[in-house]
Amino acid sequence: MEIIKIYEGNLVNARELQQFLEVKSDFSHWIKRMIKYGLEKDKDYFTLVKKDERQKLIEYLLTIPAAKEICMLQRNAKGAQARKYFIACEERLALLAHDKRFAAFNELEATKERFRQTLESIGLIDKDYVEIDTAGKRVLMNGDPIADELLQTVLMKARDLATQMTHFHTVNNSLKEADKIKESNEENHAGVRDTLLDKGIVPENLPKEKDIKKLQNGGEEGEQET
Repeated sequence: MEIIKIYEGNLVNARELQQFLEVKSDFSHWIKRMIKYGLEKDKDYFTLVKKDERQKLIEYLLTIPAAKEICMLQRNAKGAQARKYFIACEERLALLAHDKRFAAFNELEATKERFRQTLESIGLIDKDYVEIDTAGKRVLMNGDPIADELLQTVLMKARDLATQMTHFHTVNNSLKEADKIKESNEENHAGVRDTLLDKGIVPENLPKEKDIKKLQNGGEEGEQET
C-alpha cells in the first residue's frame, strides 16, 4: 500500500513526508533543520520552484535514503512506520530494476518533470503544463489518451521521445507562449505516431497494461519483459 508517494521511482516530496509524519512546525524551518543533519544538495535532495496562479513554493525532493534518515530523526511511531515503508519500496525497486517497462516509465516521468520545470522557469503554471502534455497524448492516441502508467513499453518510449523533442524545441527556439509550445508538442507526438503507424503499430489498438505505479509499490506482481 502506498502511504507516501514516490516520484520518478526514487524521490519523495519532503512536504508530503512532513504531513505524513504529522510534524506541526513550519515546513521551511523543519526542512532546513533536517538538511543540517548532513544532507547534501543535488545528492541527497533536490529543489525546484513550483508556481501556481497564487503563490510560489520551493519544493524539496528527497532520495529514499535521505527520507529514511529523516524518518529516523523523528524518533516516533510515524517515523518508524515511514522508514519501514521506504525500506520495502527499496526492496521492490531492486526487484524491478531490470524490468524494461518500469525503466521506460521512470525515464518518461523524468523527461516530463524536466519539461515541466522548464515551463515553470519561463513563467507558465501547472495548468499550462497539463494542457500541453494532454494535447500531445491525445494526438498520439488518436483522440482518446490513457494514463502513461497504463501504456505498453513501446508507447512509453514514444511519449518520451516526443516530449524530449518538444522540450528541445522549446529551449532551442526560446518559446514562451503556451499555445506555441502546445502546437509543437502536438506536432512532435504526431510525427512519432506516424513512425509507429509506418511500422504497423496502431497506438489506440494496443491493450492497456497493468498500472505500473501499483507494480512499483507492490500492489501486484509484475512480469519481466525480455
